[in-house]
Amino acid sequence: MSIIKSVISLIKWLLIALLAYIFFVEVVLRIVRKFYQFPIPPYVARLIDNPIRRHIQPPEKIAEWMGIEESMSILEIGPGPGTFTFAVARRVGEAGRVYAIDIQESIVNALSEKVAQRGITNISVRQASAYTLPFSNEYFDRIYMIAVLGEIPDKKRALSEFNRVLKDDGLLAIGEFLPDPDYPRRKTVIAWCQESGFNLMEQYGNLLHYLVLFKKQV
Repeated sequence: MSIIKSVISLIKWLLIALLAYIFFVEVVLRIVRKFYQFPIPPYVARLIDNPIRRHIQPPEKIAEWMGIEESMSILEIGPGPGTFTFAVARRVGEAGRVYAIDIQESIVNALSEKVAQRGITNISVRQASAYTLPFSNEYFDRIYMIAVLGEIPDKKRALSEFNRVLKDDGLLAIGEFLPDPDYPRRKTVIAWCQESGFNLMEQYGNLLHYLVLFKKQV
C-alpha cells in the first residue's frame, strides 16, 4: 500500500507542477510579453523540442506541406534547437542549402555545434536580425518560421525584408503552435502578411497548430 500511495503522491505533484507550468506559460508569460517583447530564452526553446510537440507538429509533415524539394535554397527564421531545421535539410539534399538565422548568439552557437556533431554540410547557421537579412534580393525558394512571428516586435518591417529576399515564385510559410506564449490566431497572421505584400495560397493544421503559405504579390 505504501508503494501505491507513493506513486499516487508522485503523480499528484507532477500534475501540480504541470498545471503550474501551464499557468505560467499561458497566463503570466502571455501578459508579460503583451507589454514587453523579448526573444524566447534558450532554455524554453529546448523545452519545446520534445516528443509530444513533434507528434502534434511533425517536422517531416511540415516540410512536406511547405513543398520543400531537392536543390532548393531555404531560409529559416528562429530555428531554436533545430526542431524543423534537420527535416528540411534532409529534403533539400546535398545540392540544396538551409540557412538558419537567429538574433540570439547562444541559440546560434548551440545549433551550430549540433550541426557540426552530426556532420551535416548543407545547413548554415548565422546570427542576424530579421530586419536586415544578409542575403541578396530574390535569393530563397522558401522562407519559413515556426512559432516565431509573434516574437518579432516590428512584424511589418520583418515581413517586408522577407518579401525582398524571397523569389517571385517562392513561398513564405508561417507555422504556429497553440501552447506557445506568443501564439497569434490564424486570421491575424493572414492579415499581417496580406498587409505586407503577400497573397494567401494554402492552409494546413488543426486546433493545436497550423501552417499558412503565402506568395509575393507580383
